[in-house]
Amino acid sequence: MRAVGRRRVHLVVAYAALVLVLGAIAGAEERPLPPPAEAPWEPLRFPRVERASRYEPMEVDGVRAVRAESECSASALLLRLEDVDLRRTPLLRWRWRVERPLDLTDERHKGGDDFAARVYVMFRFEPARASWLERARRRVAEALYGREIPGNAINYVWSSREPAGAVWDNPYTASSKMVSLGAGALPEWRSEEVDVWSDYRRLFGADPPAIVGVALMSDSDDSCGRAEAWLAELRFATRGTPP
Repeated sequence: MRAVGRRRVHLVVAYAALVLVLGAIAGAEERPLPPPAEAPWEPLRFPRVERASRYEPMEVDGVRAVRAESECSASALLLRLEDVDLRRTPLLRWRWRVERPLDLTDERHKGGDDFAARVYVMFRFEPARASWLERARRRVAEALYGREIPGNAINYVWSSREPAGAVWDNPYTASSKMVSLGAGALPEWRSEEVDVWSDYRRLFGADPPAIVGVALMSDSDDSCGRAEAWLAELRFATRGTPP
């Protein structure tokens, strides 16, 4: 009888574990974004920056990717998003390679604010949390750009020297936080996963507002260097979803 009782306990435990696993799988979700440099991605130019970086869609090692090359230049690729629910899909995943990294000694100042590869996540502006001066500057910026300007942003960057995990304010605006995911050459594809929801709370001290867009960039206008990188397979996912 005792052996039968133990078998029943084991069966109940195994059944409960199976229910949990199936429930996790049922709740898992991964939302792929369109391949970079293809519609509806759009180019984003910056005022007072004469040279634009080059973005070329291509297939590399069987992966639909974008080749990003900058040479004394800066511009980005922008994907507007309005329906990403960070509470449900807080993870952002992608793959990248950096064939030609930059070699800068100080990336925390304006003269070194260049990165071979960046992945921006941009959030809706919250006027209630902004000072009157910030609101006034935003009106001027929107007049220059001819479009609505996002609020806070997180820049996930591949750095020249900043180690993975380093965090700092962008030297042009404290509303944009920089997060290094690594440094140096990256000749092989590398998969990344960041928890955007948790990062926003850690960096800005509040729950994130709605995402308004994701952007990719390779820039070297401040240092007048040259960089080359590939980016691919961007997608949002729930926690626990297999990579």
